[in-house]
Amino acid sequence: MDAACPGSSRIPEHDSERSKAPAPSPDSGRAEGTCQSAQNPAAGTATGVDRFYRAEYPAAVRLAYALLGDLDAAEDAVQEAFATLLARFDDVANPAGYLRTCVANRCKNAWRRRRLHAERVPLAGEPVLASVTAEASELFDVLLRLPYRHRAVLVLRYYADWSEAEIAQALGCRPGTVKSLAARGLARLEREVPR
Repeated sequence: MDAACPGSSRIPEHDSERSKAPAPSPDSGRAEGTCQSAQNPAAGTATGVDRFYRAEYPAAVRLAYALLGDLDAAEDAVQEAFATLLARFDDVANPAGYLRTCVANRCKNAWRRRRLHAERVPLAGEPVLASVTAEASELFDVLLRLPYRHRAVLVLRYYADWSEAEIAQALGCRPGTVKSLAARGLARLEREVPR
């Protein structure tokens, strides 16, 4: 289990399956650091959750795809992350940040499972975007050959534009480790990508 994303459950198929528990009032003794309506205006409403899902889902799948290289696994990781977020949506101060952290952690776990249960195979699927050039596709193939932590740091830093502190928190390491992983990953990319 991830520290940032405890447990997972399935995303409800219909609004009627969602918990009908009323949202706590501002005077009900909420824990310090939880969201207020100004920080999370969508909190407590099914339409707010739906809007958030529609707005964040495509970017979350692209992030997971860049980390995993498999669209089906990426969609699964994102669904699990949304299920985890849904259970705590009203209490999370920054749902987008929580979602990205959950996606990164789910991808890390999926990559571990893949390494344990299957041999490495080259990317055989099509890229998520049809407009990906041959050069970008080649770069992506080289990126997938990097060790997971190097790839995760490069994708999160240069694709998702996360800070070193955010990456360190998501990967469970120190910011200095993030810097060294990025330097090693970039050096290997420079060696393997023809100019």
